Amino acid sequence: MTPPQASLAKPPSSADAALYVTRRSEQLWQEACKHAPMGAQGEGKYYAPYPLFIDRARGSRLWDADGNEYIDYWNGAGPCVLGHSHPEVNQAVKDTFDERGVLYCAPHQWEMELTRRISEVVPSAEMSAFGCGGSDALCYAVRTSRLYTGRSKILKFEGSYHGWYDGVLFSVTPDLAAAGPDDAPIPVPESLGLPPEAAAHITTLQYNDEAAVERLFAAHGSEYACVIVEPVLHGAGVGVLEPRPTFLPSLREICSRHGVVLVFDEILTGFRHDIGGAQKLMNLAPDLTAFGKAMSNGFPICALSGKREFMSLMSPQGRAYFSGTYNGNVMCVAAALKTIELLSDGTAHAKLWSLGKRFADGVNASVRRLGLRARARHYGSMVSVHFTDRELFNYRDVVRNHDKALNRAFVDWVNARGLYTKPRRVNRFAISTAHTEQDIDRSVEIVDAFLAAHQSSLA
Repeated sequence: MTPPQASLAKPPSSADAALYVTRRSEQLWQEACKHAPMGAQGEGKYYAPYPLFIDRARGSRLWDADGNEYIDYWNGAGPCVLGHSHPEVNQAVKDTFDERGVLYCAPHQWEMELTRRISEVVPSAEMSAFGCGGSDALCYAVRTSRLYTGRSKILKFEGSYHGWYDGVLFSVTPDLAAAGPDDAPIPVPESLGLPPEAAAHITTLQYNDEAAVERLFAAHGSEYACVIVEPVLHGAGVGVLEPRPTFLPSLREICSRHGVVLVFDEILTGFRHDIGGAQKLMNLAPDLTAFGKAMSNGFPICALSGKREFMSLMSPQGRAYFSGTYNGNVMCVAAALKTIELLSDGTAHAKLWSLGKRFADGVNASVRRLGLRARARHYGSMVSVHFTDRELFNYRDVVRNHDKALNRAFVDWVNARGLYTKPRRVNRFAISTAHTEQDIDRSVEIVDAFLAAHQSSLA
């Protein structure tokens, strides 16, 4: 299940190692800026002063345009749960390409097999509809929820990204000066160019605050079509935050009581933390679930899955319009089928949880030894290091307590020494089954060197 690692030189593993030089990436970026906005294909791929240009990837490693080798913890933003270029997944796609073609824009038996397979492993998935990216699935979920309820409003939680769709692109990383008081947040658009009516149909609250949801719905529950929530908050502005034990069960009960559709955004948690998603680990049944990323180990496919009474409202059976030329294309379906097969016996997830714990425990041991105000948090194979010793339950807790400038220094430090992740508000390390205990231990050593070098800032 784990692809072989290339036998190239190990990345530097201490503060004393030579730092990586990335002049070729800078040159490529300068050229790319002539042909694309800021030389990058989307918000998530650019960062200042210039992004690294990646040349190739295999297993737990990637190499940049200057030939530098990294242990990869960005993981393609999370999808490559089995590691880059997994041989069995790649072979399934190659066989499909050679024997069946690429695109039919018509039904095929492997598409049917994937819907059946998802129904077998995900508790709430009686039916599924496919798209190309996670934003597609969330857009379908909102449209279907509005048809089902006859209502228009959406509730989401600060710090979560639910895709580029106008209706949900609010309060992903909002400035708290614009976001209103803690007990009555104001939805902050993440982009200019959104229509004013989009803001009129969305409400934001703080994650982990079921009492606020109860108050809102007691007064206005009949106006809401759906609640969209990440079962584990993995947003760009928070890192990794777990739900309080009562939070998600309360949402389930409140939504059921008020006739509101409960939508789980499992784009990041689905298939990565368990074959049945976070909902299986937590023994909760949402009405609809968005899946993507880890379901196909890097190939572009997503799914909206859910109970038949909701899914049957989607066209062509119902009137919630759903279509797309590339939906369910045969190569991405083949990748998803093989990935789910490789994840099904539980071995991969046991390894992922073990490696995630090893990383977090190693960092926290360094924190204790040095007497620092910091903490590594993990859920399964996702790890974040927060530069605070405060308890964190939501986006505002993180903004007020986690040192953003120190976080950027941290990401620059580890990148320059051979660990690849992105400079977000809060760092995030995504582990794959291709990572080894040696990878984790070397990574902890690099993090430990950063903590020691910045001890005065964290004492």
